[in-house]
Formats: sequence, C-alpha cells, structure tokens
Amino acid sequence: LAHVIEREPDWDVLPQSTPMNIRVLLRRCLEKNPQQRLGDITNAALEIRETLSSGFLTKSASALAVPTKSRKMAMIIGAAIIIVVTAIAVRFIPEKQAQLSPKEIRLVVLPFENLGPVEDEYFADGISEEIMSRLSTIHTLGVISRTSAIQYKGSNKAIQEIGEELGVEYVLEGTVRWERPPEGPSRVRVTPQLIRVSDDTHLWSERYDAVLADIFQVQSDMAEQVAQALDITLLESERQALKTRPTENMEAYEYYLRGNDYFYRGYLANDFRIAIQMYEKAVELDPKFALAYTDLSKVHAKTYFFYYDRSEEHIAMAKQAVDEAIRLNPELPEAHIALGFYYYRCHLDYDHALEEFAIARKSQPNNSELLKGIGVVQRRQGKMKQALANFSRLFELAPLSYVAADEVGGTLMLLRKYQEAESYYERAILLRPDYPRGYNRKAWLYLRWEGSTEKARAVVERALQNITSPEDASIVNSLVYIDIYDANYQEALDRLSLVSEDIDDQFNFIPNSLRYAQICGYMKKKELAKKYYEDARSILKAKIQQRPEDDRFHSALGIAYAGLGRKEDAVREGKLGVELLPVAKEAWRGAHRVDDLAKIYVMVGEYGLAIEQLEYLLSIPGELSIPLLRLDPAWDPLRNHPRFKKLIESGN
Repeated sequence: LAHVIEREPDWDVLPQSTPMNIRVLLRRCLEKNPQQRLGDITNAALEIRETLSSGFLTKSASALAVPTKSRKMAMIIGAAIIIVVTAIAVRFIPEKQAQLSPKEIRLVVLPFENLGPVEDEYFADGISEEIMSRLSTIHTLGVISRTSAIQYKGSNKAIQEIGEELGVEYVLEGTVRWERPPEGPSRVRVTPQLIRVSDDTHLWSERYDAVLADIFQVQSDMAEQVAQALDITLLESERQALKTRPTENMEAYEYYLRGNDYFYRGYLANDFRIAIQMYEKAVELDPKFALAYTDLSKVHAKTYFFYYDRSEEHIAMAKQAVDEAIRLNPELPEAHIALGFYYYRCHLDYDHALEEFAIARKSQPNNSELLKGIGVVQRRQGKMKQALANFSRLFELAPLSYVAADEVGGTLMLLRKYQEAESYYERAILLRPDYPRGYNRKAWLYLRWEGSTEKARAVVERALQNITSPEDASIVNSLVYIDIYDANYQEALDRLSLVSEDIDDQFNFIPNSLRYAQICGYMKKKELAKKYYEDARSILKAKIQQRPEDDRFHSALGIAYAGLGRKEDAVREGKLGVELLPVAKEAWRGAHRVDDLAKIYVMVGEYGLAIEQLEYLLSIPGELSIPLLRLDPAWDPLRNHPRFKKLIESGN
C-alpha cells in the first residue's frame, strides 16, 4: 500500500490478498483528486470500521493469507488497514481540511427561457450558462454540463423525467427578459426557481429586476441563494468566486456572450471565425476583460488544432491572448485552462498542459471542459486508465453529450475493451443520429473486434439513412476500406472517385493517389499502381518542402517510395516519421507512424522487421487488433510466415 500512498494509483501493486471491499474503497478514494481525498478516505475509514464490526474480516481471514483464522488476528489486520487509511489522509490533505466530505449534490441548470424577441436568445442562453459556471465552482455540487443541459432547451418534459435521465436531484430553471427602452438603461428580469426532483417541490424562487450593469450581482446572488437552499456552506474562496465581475463594460459582455454562442455550437470552421470576431470586439471594448481573452485563446488554438488553418498566426494569437488573461488575473482558473489547451493544441506539450490543468482543477474540480482536457492529454500520453477515469467522470456530468460518450468509447476501444466500447458508441449515435462520427467509430469497432465487415457495413448503411450529408467524406472513406477488406477492389475504386479530398487529419495525410495506388496493387495492376505512386510521391515531396517536420508526410512518402521499389528511401522516410513522432511522445498518434513503418517493411520484403512492429503495436493500447490483421490485404505477404501465423493464432 505504500506504493499507492506515494504515487498516482497503481492498482497492480496492491497485495493480491487485500480483501475486495477494501480494494474498492481505496480505489474509490484515491482516484479522486488530492483536494477531494480526505472526505472520501475518512468515509472509507468509517465504512471499514462498519465492515470490521460486521465480522467480514473474521469470515474472510483466509483471503488475507494470514496463518491463523482467529478473530483477534483479523481485527489486528483490520486496524492496520484503518491506520493506513489515516496515513493516506495525513499524507495528502492539509490538517485544516480534516473534516468529513459531504455527499455530492447533483444539479442541472436548464437553459433559461427567453421571454424577449428571438434575437435575444443568445443572451438568455448566456445568462443560464454563466449561472451554471458560477455554481460549478462549488465543490460539493456536481453540475451537469452545458452540452447535456442544452438538450432540454424548449423541452416539455416533466422535471422528474429530466431528473431521471440526468441522474440529478435538483433542477434550476427560469426565464429571462431583456428590456431595452428607447431612453434610459437596459434592464434584465430573471426569474429562477429551484425544484427538488423527487417530489417536484419548489424549494426556492425569486424575481430579479435590475439594470443590465447589475447582472453579475444578480448571478452571484442567485448562486448563493441556491447554495443556501441546498444547505451548502460555502468556502470563503467559493464565496469570492461567486462575486466576480468579469467586466464593467456591458457592450463587451454582450459580444462575449455572442462569441460563446458561436464557439460552443460545434466544430464548424465558420463558427470559429465568427467567435474570434466576437471575442476580439469584446476585448477591444474592454482591454481588461480577462475571461474574454481566455476564450479568444481557445478558439485560435482550436482553429489550428483541427487543421482549419495551420498558420503560425493562430499559435501566436492564442499565446498572446492567454498571456494577457494571466497578466490581468493570474488566479483566474479559466486562464490556466486556456493555457493548458494552448500547450496541448498548439505544441503537443502534454506535461505543461497537465500542469496548467492541475492549477485550474484546484478550484474547479468538476469543470467538464477541464475534465475532457485532462482526459485527452492523458490518453495521448498513453495513460489510458487515468484518461478513462476522467472521461467517466465527464460522462457523469454530461450524460447527454455525444462527445462524452464518444470519448469514453474511444478510450475503451484503445484498451481493446470492445464490448464495453460498443454501448458508448451506440449512445453517441442515439444522442447525435445526424452526425457521422459515432457511426464511423462503431463500424471500425466491429472491424477491430470481430473482423466483421458485414456488421461494419450495416452501421454505415444506417448512417446513410440518418446523417444530414450522405456524401460525407468520412462515411465514404469507411465504405472504401470495408470494400477493400471484402476484396471488392473495383467497388472501392469507384467509391473513392466520389471523394475529392485527401485524408488530412491529425493522424494521417493520405493523398487519394496513394490509395488508388494501393488498391491497384491489390488488383495486380502494377503499371497503373506505379503511376499513382509516382503522383503521390510528387504531392508528398511538395508538402515536405512546406512543412519538413510533419511526421505524417514522411510516413506517407515512405509508402509511396516502397510502391516504387525504392527500398532505402522508403525505409528512411518511414523511420523518420517514427522519429518525428515516437510513441513515447504521443501514444495514439505515434502508433500510426509505427503501423506505417510496418507496412513499408512488408512492401520492401523485410517481413521479420514488419512483424516486430506489429508485435509491439499489439502489446500496447491502440487501434490494431488481430481480427484487423486478418482482414487487411496489406498484410497478405505475411500470411505464410511462421511468426505471423503464430501472432494471428495468439488471440481474437
């Protein structure tokens, strides 16, 4: 247990003799962040004492591998466990916090109804989101995320039904009316009400009628009243956080809310562009608006990260904005979240990203955006179990978010826990039936899990009936690969002709000419394949001249060289791709470079070296699986190799 006390939880070091209920308790309390551990550990100690008094350890003494079955020895061991639990509390938690942690109260803030004209909709949404943000700073409140709450916008569902679907005990709803008379100041009327789900009781309601400049005081008062109604004693730091005024310029605040409206709509490049314009206007009107700078930084970083615009300008603007936010308010949690995303999205600097996220988490442990950021960084580092814990917590706070469901499913898939991943992918599809990502993920799950092209094709066909754009490139690309795995090569070529864009994402750059070349190679059309490989080589050489450090270009060029029979050039480029993005630096993306190198080795006849790469990929979490090896014709030259046969027969 000393290992568990001194480092991040590593459950493999726990003695196998530790009783299962004690293991569960320790796991539950240690997987919390340090600021939450004491209460959970103290509660665990109480539960262990109850376990002792019930005689559990006496009944299970043999499970502890002790030489005697006497009650006395069992009680001694039980007491020792309590001492260890206490030691953990002392090790991690300051003495001043030595108090029982109250049970987390789960609450959702539904989008407040706009009673004004339709053009004020963004304002009503913004007010409810700001209240949600303030309540999220209260450590004993588990506030459901915006992405789940927004699902109920305009809904007529009963409170109890909403509570059951979200797993919450309380609902905060309300109305907003923004009045802008021809003369005099604008006024805002907000009427919130707090409802207990179990019996539909209205615990608290109020009517706030204030000039727009007092809206932050209204938000603060509202959050404090909710806490009081829920019998929550606020920490002084929380009380101060609730009283913050992000800006004194109401016009700047309006632009900030408009920016949020576009930024959080989804992942469309045009929405990001408009959000940048709104945030820039906000900080132009109020150069001291630190919160607006944080979101301006995040939208620049996202624009760069999602390959909408890979110019250095977005990196510079992201850094400039977050630096200004921190200069204005070094203690602002949102500023550290933005800096963490800057390190992650602009530089793939995961250690610094996690350092910044850790600073923010001290005051906002239940921030959904923060949990996702920590999870995605840990996953890219290869810390899959820790990532899964954070994504699972995210899913608790965002049960109606297809993103949360997708992140949990994706992490389970990389851990090759395919059956568990299946249910999360299906939930993502049900939450966003018009969005292709969930279908693609589930189709590839069946290919990796069962090697079933039939099931994969059925999922994609289902997508074609539901998504808004059946010609979506990602869906067509999935069908191309399914055709290849079914050896329907002509169908794959015909389908590929419908896709004008090359595959260009964070993981791969694959010119269509390279895919034409590979398919023609499978069809034994050597001269045609050679022509396409040469076209791909030309495209990739030009790309490398523009961005020589891009690992994706070198790996793809290595495959093109291999197709042209240029063995030394192929191996050199493939190795360079791995060197530029090693698995040690980034587990998930780095594995793609190793997979490319394995394909290059196969193409140039270095079968032993290819199998070494495959064995390595199967030894770590990742996308490669035995059923996929059986399907993919890229590995056909290895079919009769004894070592490959053994590898294929080693698992499902």
